[in-house]
Amino acid sequence: MKINNIQGEAFQSFHIKRQNYEEKLKTQNPTKKPSQNKKTLMAVALIGATVPVIAYNLARGRGQNLKDSFQKSGAKEKIKAIGGILEIDNFTSILASNAGAVTAGVAAGVLTDKNPGNRQAKYKEGIFEFLNSIIPTCIAAAGETASRKNPKLQTAPARAALIAGSVAGGMFIANKTSNKINEECFDDKAKRKFKPADCLVHLDDILGLFVIAKVPFVQKLNADKILPLLYARAGFEAGEAENKQKASV
Repeated sequence: MKINNIQGEAFQSFHIKRQNYEEKLKTQNPTKKPSQNKKTLMAVALIGATVPVIAYNLARGRGQNLKDSFQKSGAKEKIKAIGGILEIDNFTSILASNAGAVTAGVAAGVLTDKNPGNRQAKYKEGIFEFLNSIIPTCIAAAGETASRKNPKLQTAPARAALIAGSVAGGMFIANKTSNKINEECFDDKAKRKFKPADCLVHLDDILGLFVIAKVPFVQKLNADKILPLLYARAGFEAGEAENKQKASV
């Protein structure tokens, strides 16, 4: 009988601890984001990545090309004109798409996340995602401009070295810079450690560097058209960021 009482008390104690733990979790992260919120977040980030590019290209006069093409009967001209509106072909359009995606992703994340404690994490991740994409591109753009003055630097090996060096150096600088900005802005000395996964998401940077360097196969395949999708991923990651601190039992 005594054993049964001990077991009953142990079960009640465990049950009470479990309830307290669940209450703490609800306080820190009231609800898991439903998949619908994630779809909305990704859609908003994609819109943020695309609209600035369209606006930039319209300002460059490509809207008239689109209007003229639809007065023609050929489908090929129409498709080409639509592609021109979405084209990312220089540093300015890369900057516009990247900044638009991250800004939209963070804004959507803040509005859809019911836990105010996650806002700072989203702001910090947004700063990192933006710098982690744009700094390597800045370095590559500067190197590409300098290389045009020297024919020896226009060879395939030289361009490959430029791209590799820009990505590697840019990732390191972006990590250090974003940590410093976050420390100053949010008074948070916790460093965002560079993770191996951060290297795997640099397809957008590499493709952006190819665009800056005017690599022929990228232009021929119209590979730049997928850049907004890649920048939207960065915006989505920023909008999804959460406070890593967890409740303890």
